[in-house]
Amino acid sequence: MATPSTRRQRKKQVGARRNQDREQRWKSDRYAVPYRMDRPTIGLSVGWFVSIVVAMSISGWLVAAVVVPVAAIAGLQTGHAWSRYVPSDRRVSALFAAVLALSGLAGTFGLGLGVVVLAFAGLAYSHLGVLHKSDQDVTRFAGVLVRSSLPVGLAAGSLIVLTGRGVGAAIALFLLVSGYEVGDYLVGSGSANAVEGPIAGVAVLAVVGAGLALAKPLPFDGPSAISFSILTAACCPLGQIFGSAILPRGDAWAPGLRRLDSLLLAGPLWLLLL
Repeated sequence: MATPSTRRQRKKQVGARRNQDREQRWKSDRYAVPYRMDRPTIGLSVGWFVSIVVAMSISGWLVAAVVVPVAAIAGLQTGHAWSRYVPSDRRVSALFAAVLALSGLAGTFGLGLGVVVLAFAGLAYSHLGVLHKSDQDVTRFAGVLVRSSLPVGLAAGSLIVLTGRGVGAAIALFLLVSGYEVGDYLVGSGSANAVEGPIAGVAVLAVVGAGLALAKPLPFDGPSAISFSILTAACCPLGQIFGSAILPRGDAWAPGLRRLDSLLLAGPLWLLLL
């Protein structure tokens, strides 16, 4: 009969093998969505959730004060991840992401204009930043600059614009996305495969969506709340995969990007449809 210490040792060995298998899966899968256990994820997530909800309840400027730095960090880390492979400038990536997110304070028009200006500024800076280099280097530099800054800046800016349009829609989106992330992380971080986490996330999101359908926050009625919940359930896991596609490798270190990845598609789509 196994002693308690032997059972604990076996449990540790099983856990170690499972962690090793997950790490190997993340390295071998270009579009892997890793669940990092080496930082205080839960504490940061709770702080992020509380700060965003409180900020949304007060003003778009406060939302900007929370999300713009996160967008800048995401741009910085994504640009840094690419620096090992192609020419890049992580500081400019951070600046572009922050400016684009901040343009959300001017509403939908301001955010759209920010996207256009970002594209032209990125192209112009790429020609200056890789002077005396080949056209291929310029193209790669511009590509990294745009992919490092545009998706995260647009996601963060969408939250700011939605808050300005109406607190109900902004909080509804954030509750749905947060519900997905809770279920996804709690199950996915201990799962040996890539599907259990997203399935659990969608299940929690469905519960939150049912609550929204009952509460009917403006501008939603019951059916529209359900429709937007279904849309968000599709966008969250696809947004995580899109986040991996932005990086040179799915397991590249970019926690700022991972903080926003569930919003990469959901935020802009909500903005368009509302």
